[in-house]
Amino acid sequence: MPKRLYLLLILVLLLAACAGPAVEEPPAPVEEPEVEEPAPVEEEAEPAEEMEEEEMMEEVSMRFFIPDGGGRPDGYNSVIDAYREIHPNVTIELDIVPFGDYYGQLPVMWASDNPADLALVDSADIQSQAYNGALAPLDDIFTEEDMADFRPGVVSEASLDGVLYAAPFGVTTQGVFYNVDMFEAAGIEPPREVDDAWTWSEYIENTQAVIANEAANGNEDVWGVVYLTNPPNIDMWTHLVVRSFGEKDSPTFAGISPDGTTSAGYLDTPEAFEAYEFWQSLYVDLEFAPQATVPDAFQTNKAATMISFAAWGSVLDIIAPDLNWGVTPLPYQVTPITQMGDFTPVVSANGSQVEEAKAFMQFLASTEGVLAYNAATNMIPARISVLDQLDAFSEYPNKIFVDEMIAWGVPRPETPGHAIYNSIFGKMMVDIAQGADIQAAVEAAVLEIDAQLAQFE
Repeated sequence: MPKRLYLLLILVLLLAACAGPAVEEPPAPVEEPEVEEPAPVEEEAEPAEEMEEEEMMEEVSMRFFIPDGGGRPDGYNSVIDAYREIHPNVTIELDIVPFGDYYGQLPVMWASDNPADLALVDSADIQSQAYNGALAPLDDIFTEEDMADFRPGVVSEASLDGVLYAAPFGVTTQGVFYNVDMFEAAGIEPPREVDDAWTWSEYIENTQAVIANEAANGNEDVWGVVYLTNPPNIDMWTHLVVRSFGEKDSPTFAGISPDGTTSAGYLDTPEAFEAYEFWQSLYVDLEFAPQATVPDAFQTNKAATMISFAAWGSVLDIIAPDLNWGVTPLPYQVTPITQMGDFTPVVSANGSQVEEAKAFMQFLASTEGVLAYNAATNMIPARISVLDQLDAFSEYPNKIFVDEMIAWGVPRPETPGHAIYNSIFGKMMVDIAQGADIQAAVEAAVLEIDAQLAQFE
């Protein structure tokens, strides 16, 4: 077993042992968005490796390792079906893992004697897994025109040292889901445009007015905001708050050094400490958010708002069809921000059919592949040209998520040790929300993060 993969396996297993219980992502339903006829696009790259005709007709079987939920199985099966119409000799089987088990099983799969040919990797972890030798480079399967059509933030997160290791495919952003009936009863209309987004103070003030009105009408104990887990323990949710307290080019907004190995001077700035104090006040002083998960709080009228990802609306339509919900842009303190990211397709560097997998990857990230996925499951595409062809993202509420991405979207802090960074930072934010001494918690987290990231220098 390669030394780096062995070290990666040991590291992830240790992190998993220290982490809190995983929460499975709710499945998103299959949707049928209206898709316009594809507009002419720039010529895309030729297949990864030309093969003789008789070789192309040989049966090829590959395995695609993915997490369940989010409509992913239906979306990727739709792409596979479209690919098989062109290459009937190719069979691609989805190896679907329960969402809560995926982060633990992925490094085990990489380190096995028979790794999957293709897999999905959380975009913030691509650099970590490329550094450890698990991923095949993909620069040779995309043209300059392709690269210009991909959103720069997605390309940046999928690259290490200037080399592309994942196919820029989809993007997810976050927003505030709110109970329309509650807000209307209080006479409050949240903004629908990113230019009109509330600050954190405005968001709290208006939501507290909603809570007070509910209490006056007999609906007591309504929370201001909930997340999928409470308090949230990953940087996708928590770092949004901290980074928004800094100017766009500040260390606070960056969250980590340019080389991805130092958090001191980035997580412990005066602005960051102001954010940590604010975060603790939401849970301790204001009792605006719960210190433990309240099952189904938003969909049972026990929370006025919920901060979640773009696909959550489709989930709500299934699990709470009578709930009247809307979406408003994320609040901010100094700088508006949404963190982009998604599970991103990669090719195993140690798979038995690297070239065949790269040929499929090229199709997957093409205009045809992206449209095939969206025929089954809504996804904001990484291809700029394709987004304009999808009507589902041109109207409220999905348009808010797209507008946030265009105006505010940035990757999460980029580091080859993101799994380490995320685990320690996430635990620190939970501790702060539950009343820990902020100074001590931050100092300990920064020391631990930097000690662990030193291996990547």
